[in-house]
Amino acid sequence: MGDLVAAVGLALFLLSPLQLFAWVNAELAQGRASAKRIAAVLAAPPAVAGGEAPLPDPVRGHVCLSGVHHGPLSGVDLDVAPGELLGVVAPDPAAATALLSALARDADPPQGTVTLDGTPLSTLDPADLRAAILVAAHHTTLFAGPLMANVTPVRAAGDGPVARAMAAATADEVARGLPDGADTVLGERAQSLSGGQRQRVALARALAADPPVLVLHDPTTAVDAVTEARIAAGIREMRAGRTTIVVTTSPALLAATDRVAVLDGGTVTVVGRHTDLVAADPTYRAAVLA
Repeated sequence: MGDLVAAVGLALFLLSPLQLFAWVNAELAQGRASAKRIAAVLAAPPAVAGGEAPLPDPVRGHVCLSGVHHGPLSGVDLDVAPGELLGVVAPDPAAATALLSALARDADPPQGTVTLDGTPLSTLDPADLRAAILVAAHHTTLFAGPLMANVTPVRAAGDGPVARAMAAATADEVARGLPDGADTVLGERAQSLSGGQRQRVALARALAADPPVLVLHDPTTAVDAVTEARIAAGIREMRAGRTTIVVTTSPALLAATDRVAVLDGGTVTVVGRHTDLVAADPTYRAAVLA
């Protein structure tokens, strides 16, 4: 009986160390596999080469595309004047994505040039470029934490530019509807907010950054028509004197622009005012008012 008790006691004593040893081996195997994947990502060459040309000082915001071939884009020529609010209508979503990629310099076009104040983007360092041209994609991620930290991590809600950005995007209304206002802590990916509320907070973040050139992609697809019209007016007021490109088919946003360029068949087919294009261009009318 004594031997049995001793054997059982020894087995129970060794059970936990043996379980821990098995767990460590499994974790080590997973860690080695993850480390290999991380090393492969870190060792991958950059998508675009870093340039050495200095960023224009000051950045006026003159953006020019000349003969750009990139994905579905085939010879795009487009000149955006400093301080202009330009709308871009692209019936083909792939063309819109390619245009945003070229402007953000996620990839350099194999043919043609994109310039900022006469300096080719391919000669600029990507980090410097993104301080001058901010491309706010349609699918933007919000983070867990206070709502205001998603808009700006360094300034308070009462800060003038931030307050104006919140009002322009009508994100101040979103904050007022939350228990703790702008200090309300959002869950992972802000799933506690509706799609329209997330879009308004993301737009406020882009406006609060106040870059010399701002590119927005469908920033109001999930908001109602009345709110969309107010946002359009807010963007125009907030971005006065700053170059802004809005890639969208929203009539409310396009009506607030200075000009609209239609990107069809991989190239710019027509440029004009929203009201004139609605009256004279069937393709534009079908894309915007359908």
